[in-house]
Amino acid sequence: MNESNYNAIAIVDSLVNITSHTEKTVLEQSLLIALNALIPTKNIRLFRVQKTGEKHEISLLAFSANGVISSSQSDKQPQLISDELSAAFESISQHGESVSIANVDNTGWQIIYPSFDANKDIFMILVQSCQQPTVREQKTVHGIFKVYANHVALIEKTQRDKLTGLFNRETLDDEITKILVNSNNDLFDINVNDARRSSGTPCNWLGVIDIDHFKLINDNYGHLYGDEVLILTSRLMTSGCMRDDDLVYRYGGEEFVVLLKAMTEKDAMNAFDRLRVIVAEHDFPQVGTVTISIGFVEVTEQQTPSDVIGEADAALYYAKHNGRNQTQSYHQLVEQGILVVAEHVESPDVELF
Repeated sequence: MNESNYNAIAIVDSLVNITSHTEKTVLEQSLLIALNALIPTKNIRLFRVQKTGEKHEISLLAFSANGVISSSQSDKQPQLISDELSAAFESISQHGESVSIANVDNTGWQIIYPSFDANKDIFMILVQSCQQPTVREQKTVHGIFKVYANHVALIEKTQRDKLTGLFNRETLDDEITKILVNSNNDLFDINVNDARRSSGTPCNWLGVIDIDHFKLINDNYGHLYGDEVLILTSRLMTSGCMRDDDLVYRYGGEEFVVLLKAMTEKDAMNAFDRLRVIVAEHDFPQVGTVTISIGFVEVTEQQTPSDVIGEADAALYYAKHNGRNQTQSYHQLVEQGILVVAEHVESPDVELF
C-alpha cells in the first residue's frame, strides 16, 4: 500500500470516528486527535465564534499542546479577539478561505481555518500553530474541520425548537442530569457547597417561566401574533442572561426553562427577576405589554430532572395564582411554610396551603 492510499484510509477512518459521536466534548477531542495523528503540529485551538455588531468574539472550546488534548470547560466566556485576528477574520469573510499569519519571532505560522453557518457567517475557527504546512496538508486539515463543523451544526439543529430556535426539552433533561451527577458526586464532601461558594464557583439554578394569559393573546390576536410573542420573548430572555453558558429552553407551549449560574439565591433571584422586567418593559407589536411569571430552584441534591422541574414548577404555580408577573423561589416558599414538601421517598411532591 503506497503512502497516498494509506493517508486516504487514515483520513476516512478519522472522519468515521468524528461523526460517530454526538456529545460535544467527545467530538471536540476526537477532532484534535485526528488532526494530531495526520499532521505534525505544535498546538491546535478550537474556537466558537459569535458576531456582536461589527466585532467577533471567540470562546475556546478545546486545545492541543504537544499532543496533549484538553477541553476548556472552566471558562467558555466570549473574549474579544486581537487586531491581528480581526484582520484575519476580515480576509476570511471576503474570501472564505484559510489565512496564514507568520509568527513575529519567525518560529512558525498560525493557520486559521474557518467554518461557516447557514447564513454564511463564521461560527467556528480552528487555529493551527506549526511550521509552514504544504497546500495538501492545509486542504486536509480544512476538509476534516469542515466535516466536523457540519456534523456539529446538524446535531445542534436537532436540539433546537423549530419556532424559537431555543434548545428543546430533550437537551434540557440531559443538561440537568449532568449537573445532578456532578452535584451528587460532591455529596461525599459535607462542606462542598460552602467550599464551592467560598472559592467563587457559582451554583446552578433552574427557573420555569410561563407567559401570563397567553391563551387570551391567541384568542384576541390570533396564533400568528401568539407565535411572534413566543419568538420575541425567547429572544428577550436570551439577551437578558448573565453569562454565555446560561441556557434558555423552550419547554412546551408558552413555557420556558432557564438554567443559569449564580453565587447565591439572592443573585439568582435578581437574575431571574431581570428577565421578568426585560419582558414586561418590552412593547410587543399589536399586543402591547406581555408579562411572565417565574419559579426557580437550585439544582443540587434532587434525584431526577423531573424532581428539579417539579420544585421550580411549584414555585411558578404559586406565582401564577398570587398575582402573576412575579418571581418566586421554591426554597423561600418552603422556609416560609407556604409550600410543604411531602415526605415521600420516591417523589418530592409539594402541596400549597
